[in-house]
Parts: sequence; C-alpha cells; structure tokens
Amino acid sequence: MEALTLYQLNRRIAELVTNSSTQNVWVTAELSDVAVRGGHCYMELLQKDPDTGATVAKARAAIWANVFSRLRSDFYIATGQDFATGLKVMVRASVSMHPVYGMSLVINAVNPEYTMGDLLRRRKEMLARLKAEGILDMNRSLCWNEPPLRIAIVSAEGAAGYGDFMNQLNGNQLGLRFTTRLFPAIMQGERTAQSV
Repeated sequence: MEALTLYQLNRRIAELVTNSSTQNVWVTAELSDVAVRGGHCYMELLQKDPDTGATVAKARAAIWANVFSRLRSDFYIATGQDFATGLKVMVRASVSMHPVYGMSLVINAVNPEYTMGDLLRRRKEMLARLKAEGILDMNRSLCWNEPPLRIAIVSAEGAAGYGDFMNQLNGNQLGLRFTTRLFPAIMQGERTAQSV
C-alpha cells in the first residue's frame, strides 16, 4: 500500500480549494479571537445559528500588515469601531492553503456599511429593551447636589470609547478633577457578560 506524505496531501488539498470560486469572494461572519501581532491581524470568522447561538461554521483568517493598516483606519473612520471580537462583518477574502499552517482566509477588503447596519440594529434593540423595562430615562430623573468625582469605569483598556470618555472627563468645561478607576472587561463577544 502506497501512502502520501502529509505534505503531498496538503498540496493536493491546496490545488482543490484554491481556484477562482474561492478567491476574492464576499463573506459575512462574526469576528472572534481578534489579535494584532507584528502588524498583521489574525482572527477567526464564525457563523452562528440565529436561534440557538451555536457555532455552525468557523475559519481562521488573517489580514496581512501591508493591507491591515489601511483597512483598520478606513473601518474605524466609517464605524467608530476597531476590529474586535463579536462584530459582524462583510469581508472580501481568498482561500489560502499552506502545507504547514493549513487552510485559512486572507482578507483584503471590508465593507463597513454591513457592520454599521448591524450596530444600528443592535442599538435600536437595546434602547427599546431599556425603554420597555422603564430604565431608559432613570438617570435623567436623578437630582445631584454635587457631581460624583470618583468614577468606576468598566471598559476594555484600549477601547476607543474609553479613551474618548477619559478625554471628555479630563477636559470638562468646569475644570472638575475626577478620580477614576478602570475595571478592565471584554466589551464584545461571548465572554462579555462574564467579564463585566
């Protein structure tokens, strides 16, 4: 019985999966395990069952450094978000099969309008839920004799929203000095509730 080497098998797989039907195709997915290393962005793309939340498809993906800096900047300008776990995205990707590292998707474009639509939908759902629970306007009904000068913040340390909040706090028009304490948390994805 003659056997293939693993390298030979992986080369055959690469020949089968890397063709015109798997190159530069638009794919919708949820981001997971996003990590930036050496200027490259690595992640997993997930598809979940909308009823159960169970993962039904998963693929490793990467955005190489020569593309990532531009995509990241354009995406942030359009959405106000960085690439992060839990975001729903539409990406243009090509299948890549490496004999050592296996199959992955190489992303070369992102459609920020798709993510914006999902973010707006989630915001509307959250506001409707808060209103239905009667807590949307609770803070407006509170009367403060003195402003709270000690503030606990639950946020991801590198989050743009956290930085914006601190800038607003430190540059307030009244010149108030606040004492803050950050409680680091994951703000998007499956581990959000446990982290917060």
